[in-house]
Amino acid sequence: MLPCMFKKMFGVDCIGCGIQRSINFILHGEFEKAFFIFPAIYTTILFFLSIALFVIDKKHNYQKIVISLAIVNALIMIVSYVYKMRFLF
Repeated sequence: MLPCMFKKMFGVDCIGCGIQRSINFILHGEFEKAFFIFPAIYTTILFFLSIALFVIDKKHNYQKIVISLAIVNALIMIVSYVYKMRFLF
């Protein structure tokens, strides 16, 4: 796993900390653990799949879906980060 430079420099998790471990859990079939490590993992996967559709399929307009998933994903990441930091300090 790659180390988090933000955590090395400042000593606290960044907003994306846990995504590598979460992907690893998904690849090993441990879906619940993946969610608890990084709650936005499933919306992140959907977000990147929608970006791939947007780039590959030029016949349809996926812009609204991409923007909606980006907003939902950002909100989940922010809320889970604040929740995690609240119990850390």
